[in-house]
Amino acid sequence: MPRILRENQTFPEWCELREFQIFEVGQSSQQFLRTRQSERIVAANGGIVVRQGSKGIVLSPGQFLDILPGTRTVEISGLSETATAVRLAGEWGNELGGCGVFSAKDVAAPKDGGDPVTYPKSTCIDSHYHDCDEYWIILEGRATVVVQNEAAEMAPGDCLCIGMGRHHDMPQAPEPVTAIYFETGLGRQKRIGHLWEHTHGQANPAEGRD
Repeated sequence: MPRILRENQTFPEWCELREFQIFEVGQSSQQFLRTRQSERIVAANGGIVVRQGSKGIVLSPGQFLDILPGTRTVEISGLSETATAVRLAGEWGNELGGCGVFSAKDVAAPKDGGDPVTYPKSTCIDSHYHDCDEYWIILEGRATVVVQNEAAEMAPGDCLCIGMGRHHDMPQAPEPVTAIYFETGLGRQKRIGHLWEHTHGQANPAEGRD
């Protein structure tokens, strides 16, 4: 069964992501204390300003900022009523995959260049794998996700943990989805992006990352 967690739940030991928080800041400000070795803020909806000490950096949706070492308190301010940010915290190195915002919705004629599947599909998300672990955090909408041919339902506030080399997909999204994706430390051939067996060779799921 795909591993899906909520805020404040304990992540499996193999995960480099150890916790996350969703901040619906709107046009207000919120502060948090840095607690982990590695921390990152991702702008999800609307623009935000991230302040570390006296410096403020503006992030547009999909952009992210790594919190500087030695920073204790971080402040997030929203630039619109819908401004939302996600805090990612854990222990990861410098060679990472991608990070940002993605969307999915059901369409009448989905296009799919990924690996072949046997289950019904109505989105344009393809079945693929990575040379790293990946995490999907749902902000809006509802979807069916599949990891290694096992399906589960996701709703806002859910985080899906996907181990390196495991095929994953979001074949159905009856309520349009906005989500964060975060790919942590690269391994094996350190290839970035979606990998498919028909192009990149056979997937080799990492052991112990169910």
